[in-house]
Amino acid sequence: MKKIVALVSAVFTFAISGFSQEKFSFVFMSDIHYTTKFDAPRGFRMLVDTLNDINPDFVMVGGDIIYDALRVTEKEVVGNTTAYLKAASDIKAPLHYAMGNHEVFQLYNKSADTNNTIFGKRFYEKYFGKRYYSFNHKGWHFMVLDNIFITPDRKYIGKIDSTQIAWIKEDLKTVDSLTPIAIMAHVPFITTLSQWYGGGTNANDDKVASVDSHRIIKLFERNNLRLILQGHLHYFEALNIMNKTTVITAPSVSGKWWQGKQHDIEEGFIKLDIDGDNISYQYIDYKWDAKK
Repeated sequence: MKKIVALVSAVFTFAISGFSQEKFSFVFMSDIHYTTKFDAPRGFRMLVDTLNDINPDFVMVGGDIIYDALRVTEKEVVGNTTAYLKAASDIKAPLHYAMGNHEVFQLYNKSADTNNTIFGKRFYEKYFGKRYYSFNHKGWHFMVLDNIFITPDRKYIGKIDSTQIAWIKEDLKTVDSLTPIAIMAHVPFITTLSQWYGGGTNANDDKVASVDSHRIIKLFERNNLRLILQGHLHYFEALNIMNKTTVITAPSVSGKWWQGKQHDIEEGFIKLDIDGDNISYQYIDYKWDAKK
């Protein structure tokens, strides 16, 4: 216990209403960008050891698992992915993945073979599973969404497609209106990033934030949406919306792609503790530093 406490940078708690009275904890982390280059394997090993010391019920991984399926060759991405899966197999807790833009294989290669069995999002589906799904845990309902939308000109924006929206509506029919819900997606639904750096009226673009966030959040208006978990920005923020919904953008596990800090925050992740009507979250620095 002393080792874990030493890693915690900050703890925040606030009360929320609801009927779930069970205790549990889980980790939310994002933007691993695993590669065999740089010092990533050593850093990831330190992450694994820290996660196992904490021993959460499960780990939510918010996308950009691999570096960098968008551009690299099949040999490189399969090599990185195989190495990642082997290293991640040492994590004792179950892993729940979301899709990131870096899992769209060869999106930026205009001469890519689109019939390749791992082209585009087929890469993610082969190695990491379903792009959107839900599960229940101790009175909470978790929904994992894919908001990486591919445009006709082979770019990505933050948006959820119509097929998935229909699935969300059907899934919510199975959830009681009082059941606490957490959703996870890669591109933020709500973020302060552009305002923090550019002023209060500075707008986010469609790669910084999801263009349809207002429509997606509206789907939950008759439900008990408690947590929105998002990544992508390598930026840490936690927002309390009307004392009901907590929005957390996770810092990057890899920092600036294993080259040091980004947005002046150390590489890390978020641990969340659920205790009845209380949610506590902790930013944890797992103590890796880029080699100088």
